[in-house]
Amino acid sequence: MSSCIFKLLTASSCKKSKKMIVDSFSYHPDRGDKEKAILLQTLCDASLENTRVTKITDSSKKIKGTLGLVALSVGKLELNDKSLPAVIIDYLFVDNKHRNEVYEHIGEKVSTLLLYYAIQTAQEISQLAGARYLILRPDGGKEHKSLVAFYESMNFRYMTDKHEWMYLKLN
Repeated sequence: MSSCIFKLLTASSCKKSKKMIVDSFSYHPDRGDKEKAILLQTLCDASLENTRVTKITDSSKKIKGTLGLVALSVGKLELNDKSLPAVIIDYLFVDNKHRNEVYEHIGEKVSTLLLYYAIQTAQEISQLAGARYLILRPDGGKEHKSLVAFYESMNFRYMTDKHEWMYLKLN
């Protein structure tokens, strides 16, 4: 992760620059409209301070621009009539040009680095505020088997067979 820079975007930069941010990325040929809409909504939520967006760039400048971003918020995991504090991955997005690429000078896929960042941040929040889980809903749900497999490789599990949300226990 040392060859990447993670930068938290301010609420005002999300508000002022959301169109420029959305237009700066390339998108999946089939799901691009949906990805743009989710990203735009995420930036709107960030401008209202309902989520925090962090972007990742290559510190060596071998790869120009933003590689991807992750949006995190706090909330509750409702499970078996219990309400448990959680950190939520609202959106994890990788520019289509960089998906599934492992750059030699970085050593990992961008999605892996963003997920490591989210896990580390959630653990820090957990120590300060008692959140016990990091949760996410894979885009496309259980049918997106490769994405689900990626999250499972990072120790995320489905809450129950009926849930679309996955969790990682933080403590």
